[in-house]
Amino acid sequence: MLKLVYDERHRLHSDPLGTHPEGVWRVEKSLEELRNSPAWSYIELVKAVEPDYNAVLLVHDRVYVEWLISECAKGFHYIDPDTYVTQHTCDVAASFAATARVSALDTIRSRDPWFIMARPGGHHAGRRGPAMGAPTLGFCIFDYAAVAAKTLVDLGYKVMILDFDAHHGNGTQEIFWCESNVLHIDIHQRYIYPGTGWLSDVGGPGAEGSKINIPLYPGSNDNHYSWVLENVVERARELYKPDVVVVFAGFDAHKDDRLTNLQVSELTYALYGSYLRRLLSEGRVVGLVSILGGGYGQGMIKSFRAFIEGLVGVIEEPVITPKSPGKDIEEGLELVFNMLKELVLHRIRKDT
Repeated sequence: MLKLVYDERHRLHSDPLGTHPEGVWRVEKSLEELRNSPAWSYIELVKAVEPDYNAVLLVHDRVYVEWLISECAKGFHYIDPDTYVTQHTCDVAASFAATARVSALDTIRSRDPWFIMARPGGHHAGRRGPAMGAPTLGFCIFDYAAVAAKTLVDLGYKVMILDFDAHHGNGTQEIFWCESNVLHIDIHQRYIYPGTGWLSDVGGPGAEGSKINIPLYPGSNDNHYSWVLENVVERARELYKPDVVVVFAGFDAHKDDRLTNLQVSELTYALYGSYLRRLLSEGRVVGLVSILGGGYGQGMIKSFRAFIEGLVGVIEEPVITPKSPGKDIEEGLELVFNMLKELVLHRIRKDT
């Protein structure tokens, strides 16, 4: 069974003007669509747990958290040109952060996959706020994927974070920049917010090669994402051998998304969901936690459904012909893989 976290408290984080692209409708329409899917029979609906700021403090500095709490106390307003808060935002986000921690602990115990329908966003929030020189928080408050990963790392597990949101997860990368026990693979569009995530971003001292960025060109499509899954994600997973996968599942690479310039269809998300299901069912990982990322058009609703259907195995895994996203990307990735191999060899030598 897939444990799907839905909590109506997410509605308390909303723009009263209804103009912000990261709206309540994203979760509500997606859940409504999923109820009409054969996947619904394989889902256990779970509520988020109560807010726990100790979970938030696993990955964010106390000064940043206290600043956000004080901002939320002022009621609805924008804390930067992209990101708003309401009086409830911090508690809503802290609830989903705590749930990410609970899901990480449960998935290694039960072997059940989790999907958390979290709002507001997460992966742009760094340890102290905007990360790696980004101008804003990009709709995000707390980094749920980082909370799940840190929970597992503290227990001695190796984690692979797979972030296929069309915007680079700069907050997540910053938090784990020097952490060799986190393999962070990030597939995103280049030339858009937050302007980070280049091939040369490979990790800090002692963790070189553990951060793999795939900055795709505008117009990249299903064929390119199929190539990345086969030649980057699975290749890196087989080399690194993580215990658990944490997914930041953004659906804004879809061709109908209004904030990006990629040409992905729901077939890609069905493919990625099916791949992750196989990893867990075949015992190649012992746990899987996915967290809702971006998606700002009607394409995200179909993509979310396709991903979940692939994740629970109610549809046949799509066959998509791989196509290289570019020679420069291929060559840059080879350099990163050489570093990853050295990192793995170093770990083996240290363990023996």
